[in-house]
Amino acid sequence: MRVAAAILLAICLACPALAAPPQRVVSLNLCTDQLAVLLLPPERIAAVSFLARDADLSYVAERAASLPVVHGTAEEILPLKPDLVLAGTFTTRPTVRLLRARGIPVLELGLTRDFDDIRDQTRTVAAALGVPERAEALLAEMDRRLAAAAPAAEDRRPRALTFAPGGFTAGSGTLSDAVMRAAGLENYAAGRGLNGYGYLPIESVAADPPDLLVAGRERPGHPSLAGRMLSHPALDRSLPLEARRRVPAALWTCGGPFTVEAVELLAAARRDLRRGGPEVAAAGSDRR
Repeated sequence: MRVAAAILLAICLACPALAAPPQRVVSLNLCTDQLAVLLLPPERIAAVSFLARDADLSYVAERAASLPVVHGTAEEILPLKPDLVLAGTFTTRPTVRLLRARGIPVLELGLTRDFDDIRDQTRTVAAALGVPERAEALLAEMDRRLAAAAPAAEDRRPRALTFAPGGFTAGSGTLSDAVMRAAGLENYAAGRGLNGYGYLPIESVAADPPDLLVAGRERPGHPSLAGRMLSHPALDRSLPLEARRRVPAALWTCGGPFTVEAVELLAAARRDLRRGGPEVAAAGSDRR
């Protein structure tokens, strides 16, 4: 049993009222928003965070468009009379403390680092919501698709680098690392000794380019010098279009059963590299 499951057990023991499935769920965090929307019918969701409607970040943006939203303040949440609040461990701390002081059950989730964490969190939230069968259906589909995307044992593992504005990237012990490994890729940043999240200088990447660059992009209407780094001439010379792939942030900003779609996109890129195909950069570029 992982930490999230232990937290849920403690909540259930401390609050017998949770024996009845909650009917007015409020989510305060993008990652919990997505699990709530995937697991519950809309009538049982009293509100989600405003980020749930952001199509660049949220996998469930379309489904969340009709749901009420909150910005994490107690003044918004208390009138909704929630019987369960879902929150992240790093967000809305004063609100979480106040809600607990008022006797409102709060379930907090940390960051997911791999697919075991995704399984754990999905089951934990589903148990709190009283819909364990829904979680098992989502996870069974995820595992089926993970198995289908997995490389053959003898396949070469190309080096892949995630690169966001400013040179931000993900090393070992991150969800991005787990996605790349599941897709049959070697994490370039982890190979450089990076653990967790950090930065790699563009000069070193251009001098020793990965086989595949998984590059982010500037958000429309938010230009920046950091964002322009992704189109730096040195990268253009060392990494042609056929060595690039974009994975929508909504697939792996948060971990969920939907993160298997990021694995599928990168597994397709690996196969294209093996065949020398020119479609690596184009496939999936607009997928949500």
